[in-house]
Amino acid sequence: MFTEEQLENTVIEYFQELGYHYLPAHRLQRDEREVLLLDRLEQAITKLNPDISNDVLQQVMLKLRHFDTNDVFTNNKVFHQYLTENVEIAEFIEGETVYHRIRLIDWELPENNDFLLVNQLEVVERDTKKIPDLVLFVNGMPLVVMELKSTSREEVNIEDAYKQLKNYMNVHIPSLFFYNAFLIITDGVKAKAGTITAPFDRFSAWKKIDIHDEVIENRELDTLMYGSFNQGRMLDLIRNFTVFTNEAKIMAAYHQYYGMKKALDSTIRAVATDGRAGVIWHTQGSGKSYSMVFLTGNLIKSPILKNPTIVVITDRNDLDGQLFGTFSGASEFLRQTPLQAESRSHIKELLENRKTGGIIFSTIQKFEEETGLLSDRKNIIVMVDEAHRSQYGVDAKYDLETGEQKYGYAKYLRGSLPNATFIAFTGTPIETTDKSTTGLFGDIIDVYDMTQAVQDGATVKIYYESRIAKVKLDEEKMNEIDREYWNMQVNEGVESYTVEESQKRLSRMEQIIGDTDRIRQIVADIIEHYEDRKNLVAGKAMIVAYSRKTAYKMYQEIMRQRPDWEDKVKIVMTENNQDPEELAKLVGNKQTRKEREKEFKDVNSPFKIVIVVDMWLTGFDVPALDTMYIDKPMKAHNLMQAIARVNRVYPGKTGGLIVDYIGLKRNLMEALKTYTKRDQDNVQENEEARILALNILEVLRNMFHKFDYSGFFGNSDKKRYDTIRNGAEFAQATEKRKTLFMHETKRLKDVYKICTGLLTQDQKDEISYFIAIRSFIMKTTKTGTPDLKEINERISKMLEEAVLSDEVLVLTEATSSESFDLLNEENIAKLQAMPQKNIATSILMRVMKQKLSSVKKTNLAVSRSFSERFEKIVEQYHNRTDDMDVLEVFEELIKFKNELEEAIEQGKHLGLSYEEKAFFDVLGADPEIKKLMEDKKLIAIAKDLVETVRKHRTHDWDKKVQAQARMRLYIKKVLRKHGYPPTKEPKAVEDVLEQAKLQAAGM
Repeated sequence: MFTEEQLENTVIEYFQELGYHYLPAHRLQRDEREVLLLDRLEQAITKLNPDISNDVLQQVMLKLRHFDTNDVFTNNKVFHQYLTENVEIAEFIEGETVYHRIRLIDWELPENNDFLLVNQLEVVERDTKKIPDLVLFVNGMPLVVMELKSTSREEVNIEDAYKQLKNYMNVHIPSLFFYNAFLIITDGVKAKAGTITAPFDRFSAWKKIDIHDEVIENRELDTLMYGSFNQGRMLDLIRNFTVFTNEAKIMAAYHQYYGMKKALDSTIRAVATDGRAGVIWHTQGSGKSYSMVFLTGNLIKSPILKNPTIVVITDRNDLDGQLFGTFSGASEFLRQTPLQAESRSHIKELLENRKTGGIIFSTIQKFEEETGLLSDRKNIIVMVDEAHRSQYGVDAKYDLETGEQKYGYAKYLRGSLPNATFIAFTGTPIETTDKSTTGLFGDIIDVYDMTQAVQDGATVKIYYESRIAKVKLDEEKMNEIDREYWNMQVNEGVESYTVEESQKRLSRMEQIIGDTDRIRQIVADIIEHYEDRKNLVAGKAMIVAYSRKTAYKMYQEIMRQRPDWEDKVKIVMTENNQDPEELAKLVGNKQTRKEREKEFKDVNSPFKIVIVVDMWLTGFDVPALDTMYIDKPMKAHNLMQAIARVNRVYPGKTGGLIVDYIGLKRNLMEALKTYTKRDQDNVQENEEARILALNILEVLRNMFHKFDYSGFFGNSDKKRYDTIRNGAEFAQATEKRKTLFMHETKRLKDVYKICTGLLTQDQKDEISYFIAIRSFIMKTTKTGTPDLKEINERISKMLEEAVLSDEVLVLTEATSSESFDLLNEENIAKLQAMPQKNIATSILMRVMKQKLSSVKKTNLAVSRSFSERFEKIVEQYHNRTDDMDVLEVFEELIKFKNELEEAIEQGKHLGLSYEEKAFFDVLGADPEIKKLMEDKKLIAIAKDLVETVRKHRTHDWDKKVQAQARMRLYIKKVLRKHGYPPTKEPKAVEDVLEQAKLQAAGM
């Protein structure tokens, strides 16, 4: 075993190696209700602000200790401002107001600060005491809280640590988190960091130690400690890579931190040289917008750049609005409010009215033609979002019919800002055959590819499934569509006459793609596919239609086939005066789109399926969206941006699924050629997921080859239930078989969510059987409500209603209700009679564990002695090799149960109540005491203690420190009165107090 305490000691050693001081909490002189280390904080403030008066110092301390609200997020935001921008104190001196800006941290010289790690810090708030595992204080302020879980205990994991921190923050000791910079959770294998507002799936590992290192996998504690807790880097993270929005606190992940540090250095060099800072390639969904915010904030604060003007260029109005919204929400971090240019002349006005500073947003389309100089200032930095060759060309193109010469946006943009420095961001890679983008912007600064994002949990894997064969679309016509659309794509935004001509010719494809019979077939297939998957995640899906007309036809056909889906399915498009009245009503206006965006992002809303043409295909994030049905030709980065809508992380989502009705496979493979080699395997054909599911199914069939499970596929629910229960027994025959079964069924469950549409009904039924067994085992071995998403609705409902043997012992009560008494003779007899001894033993072990937990409240000494024995029985079960071993463990548990009850009842023979017996056992737990004192004497002390505790206990005394201190004195008096050995007194006092507190908590 590698216990939580041993892991705590390991982490302490890491910190000491990194130069942090360490003290156990009991060596600190402090009030348990105070989360700041006041003496250290005052000393640090005085050291960092040598001219501070005592009066100003006390005002600073008052501000830091008292906030205007009790809201953790609000107070944390206020404190972060104090921390990073100093505390401002106004002092009235000789008729004038003097403002003092007081530093709390020396950011430039980390060694000037007091770094102290404390373990087992007791914090009392609202009469509740909680003890976080590790708290890191900087200058007496608790900036980091760490919660640890045992590496070797399978029943607890890193998510338990997260939940515990959330309970501390939201319920028990919120004041500790007013000062928190970030949180750490680890079980020694996994180690992740996150802020006070981050959901569990947004806690992330730190996988690099130094900026130029390669990513290191499977050493998360090492990389987290050496990477993020380098003292200078930790302070940099807090000051320069943490941003507050109206709802959340966001801290850079490792790829954002190191990537933007490289970008900052590269930009500073480019300003002094050729103005080409380079290209940042961070895959879609990995937080590119916030990376841009972090870089902008650091450019603005750079003493070398002296407050440059930042111009942010996007390639679409909707992207401009979304990115502008992200920047606007971070205006405090950026120290100014971003501005959105309405026209080219407005850009000129905004640039002319300032010599430094400012963040200006514009679309690239405002640089459509040459209209002269906007600014020749050198302190302008242009950030281009989604830089691609087709939109940023500088070479001339010629109309072969008229001879007219035109340039791309890039030439006009650079001609307008000739001395500016340019840096590009992209979520899709620069084409390997194209040097124009790197020629314009410089070399690639940093790459965070799709594969790494999936490995880090920043995004989920994308799966591809072709349904084209099912709708019998002519392959030759598909090639025609492909060629026509490619012509349009190549010239989009460059040669308008080509686009217009292409659109005219594409009207023939409109007829092919929008054919009524074809639309009917596709809609029927989408409905069938959707209904098969709708309950696997959150039921959010997107249909990408070829055109406005086909989108409307699809909507009408869905309503024809599913008239009750009116609230479920909606169209999202821009309004168009040429639309028929009915479509215009469905589309609505700009406000309608805003409302629908909000509604679609709400996982609980009835709006589940959206039909789009162009909107929401870039820069639109709905984490719960897991399926995209595409009936529109797309290529290159447009295709990759679109399918990335389904790669966002969401609880229970193991992958995003692309369902292709138009023949995208060749385009997809072509687009992937520009990605990293390992990325090219990351968008997997769903056929591969199907093959993987069938391979796992074959492993499970082989495992069960001696077990007949045909009864599951009949019409009798009772037979089906018996087959599940007996299958669970078979799967648990040995610990090795159970471990393999649980591992394989977890893999099957994850991949089943992705490929269910490609499986036959027989295959789905068989998979449901094995997943139902998994759920059954989880229900009989885990305390609390099981994860019912693990099986389909029908099996889930059946298990909820399932009964054992004679339909009296209700399984769900036996496995989820703590009050259910499974230890009476009648139920024990039922368990003994069960042929499924693994299941019976699992249930009995779990209930015995609960029983021991409740015994602890009434008798600490008995609980301790029996707990050790119980652990040995559990270990014996885990080492089982055959049915006889299981039977032996079961009988041992019955014997254990009887002896435990006998130990509890022993007090009656001595004439003691439960409370008296508990104190008697605690006092006599030490063998030396039994030699020194007769039972008669211990009985007298126990009775006296019960009477004393009853007499002096007050409301919630067990939660109040002062009340406990008084109780401790009363216990000492009783022990001394009866001549309890002085050398044994300190431990006896604490044990009696602990037992009394447990009894009080259980009352």
